[in-house]
Parts: sequence; C-alpha cells; structure tokens
Amino acid sequence: MTYQMTVPKVRSIIDDYLTDADGAFVIGRAVTALLHVCPNGNDGDGSTWASAYTTIQAALDAASTDTDDCTLILISPHTTNYDINTTGDPTWAANVILKGTHRNWAKIKNTHASATSIMKLTGKSSAIDLNFNLGTGNNGLIMTHGGCRGYHLQFVGEDLTSAKTGLWLDGAAAKHAKFEDIHILGESASTKMTGILVDQFAHSYFEKVFIHYCLAGIKFAGTSADINHFNAIDIGHCGIGLDIDAGNGQHFTDILFHDNTTNVDDEVGDHHWNNIRGSFPIIILPDDLNGTSVPTHANANTYGTATTIVAARDKPYRIVGITLEPSTSEWYEMKLKDGTTYFDYLLFEANKREASAFPSGTEFIFNKGIAITAELKDEGGGDTCNTWVEIQEI
Repeated sequence: MTYQMTVPKVRSIIDDYLTDADGAFVIGRAVTALLHVCPNGNDGDGSTWASAYTTIQAALDAASTDTDDCTLILISPHTTNYDINTTGDPTWAANVILKGTHRNWAKIKNTHASATSIMKLTGKSSAIDLNFNLGTGNNGLIMTHGGCRGYHLQFVGEDLTSAKTGLWLDGAAAKHAKFEDIHILGESASTKMTGILVDQFAHSYFEKVFIHYCLAGIKFAGTSADINHFNAIDIGHCGIGLDIDAGNGQHFTDILFHDNTTNVDDEVGDHHWNNIRGSFPIIILPDDLNGTSVPTHANANTYGTATTIVAARDKPYRIVGITLEPSTSEWYEMKLKDGTTYFDYLLFEANKREASAFPSGTEFIFNKGIAITAELKDEGGGDTCNTWVEIQEI
C-alpha cells in the first residue's frame, strides 16, 4: 500500500515542526518565539505560514515586550512591498530578529503621508536579508539598542526629494553594533541620502558596505561615537564619502573612494587609516623651485632646528615622495616628525629623491591637522638642505 501525502499535509507537518522552540533551528540563534509574515497568510496568530500575519507591523505588535524574550519574525517574499503605513517613526520595543528570504525579494516601505521613517527598533534587534525603500521622504531603519545587528541589507533612496538617512544608529552610550554586507543606493544627483548615520554609537563594526550616490556616505555625530571599525568599504559618487563631525579614534581599513566630490570631511582628526585606495592627485610642497630650506646645527653631527616641511592640512594625507638638495656634498641625516613621533630617518650624501616607498617600513596616513617637521645634521655643520615633499590628500 502506497501512502501519498498532499502538499498541504507536508506544509502542515513542517509548520508543526517549526514551533516556537524551533526558532533556533531556523536562524541558528536562541529565540523564545517564532512568527511568520506572508501576503498569503490569513492573519491568524502567525505561528505557521498558513496563519501568517500579512503585515510586518502586525507581527511586531504581537511580539513579546518581555526583556528576557526574543521573537524571530520570518518574512516571506512579496510581489510588491510590505507597507508599514504608520505615522511618524513607528516604534517597537520588543527584542526581535527580522529575517527575510533575500534583500531583493521583499521591499519594506512606509507610505503613510505623516510618516518620518520606515521603522524604529528600540529593543535588542537584528535585521537580516531585507530591503528598506525610503520612498520620497522617509528615513529608513532606526536602531537604538547596543549590540544591534544587520546582515545582507539594502537601503534604497532613489526616489527621495528631501534629505533623509538610510540606516540610523541612534543611541547615547550604545556600543557594539555589527553590520555586514550592506548595499546603499541614493538618488542620481547625490544630494539627498545619508547612507549610514553613526549617532553616539561606539565600538561598532562594519564590513563589506557599498555606498553610492549619497549626499554623505557615512556620517558621524555625537561625542560618544568613538572607536568604530570599518573594513572593506566602497564609497562612490557621493557628495562626501566620510563626514566626521564628532567621535574619536575611528578605524578605517581597506576603504575604496571613487568619484566623490569630497572623500573625507573630518572635524576631529585622530583616526587610524590603513590601505586607503582611490585616485588621489599628487601635489608638491612647496610649489616652487626653491624648496623649504632645512638647516643643520652649526656644530657637526648635531641636529638643527625643527623646520615645518608640510603644514597642517584639512584632510588626511600620505607622503609619496621627497626631493632633497643639500648645500654641500657630504653625508646628511634627516629625521621626520609628525608632531609627536619621529616616523622616518633619511641618510644621504648628495641630491636625492625618494618616492613610492616613502616613508619606509609602513604606510603612514596622517590625520587632518597634522604638520610634518624635519631636523637635519651633517658631517661638517652649518649647512642647509632644500626640501620638496609630494603628498596625496585623501
């Protein structure tokens, strides 16, 4: 005897298996409840796909607000979009994980005439595999709790007619957010959308973020927005790539800038830069045929007065070359300082140009506001060396 199971029967068994306690099976994390959202649901209790809520806001309303609970909300594809359709900043305090199927398979919008954002999550929250479409005049996703997470997200502001923000991390003293594989696309004029606003959040991590056609790619605000890490970031066709108004000690590693009006607008100037790439023009300082005269001491083998060879700049920069023209032919030694640290020593006998590998040993990218000084000594004393420095401003 052959027993054939119908499709509804199979779905029923699967739905029975994926009970609240099985949320960890689906997401790989411990959750205390599992709800479903699907346009084909019947707006029951959300416990199965058949009884799924048809709107995301209904599932969020049903999620437990107990601080010890966490609700996994699974969101199926949608032929058009899920509309939050709520005034102001629709806010939910529950601990939730919002998980879609693929970020391109279901848009989330808020088309209410009085809306100011798509949604605001103030509990312990994660968003995964979702697409937030800002429409003509909304902010996107606002998250306020430390440790919030986002993976495989997309923020679209192609239709914006006023200045808005895609991902807004807004939390005084909040820390340890993490976002990976984020795609952000503004409108073609690059005048409306801020891709990510790091507002007060600290010690957070961002990796594989792609930001294009934004007014500002990543903006920092709030005095506690400190020591955030950014790795493998592509920022292109933006008005400003990194707009750093506040927050100390950001870490930028493997950043690609291209086709931006301004790559970095930094009002702070104490950050850490490594492997910063882009088509940065080279300028020579000073832009004349005299150079900057650096003196030795009157005594032999004694360093002379420190002389500024690169004045403080208003953008981060790297040194890519140096040309030295000593007044006499003998051995010289020059040491270079960035205000606090001697970062390179040069030993030369006659006219010299060092490029590409300069400074030696490692890549130095100097922050906005840092001046470079040189101190010089020679075998006989009482001489000078004309100096030209080639720099790239980021």
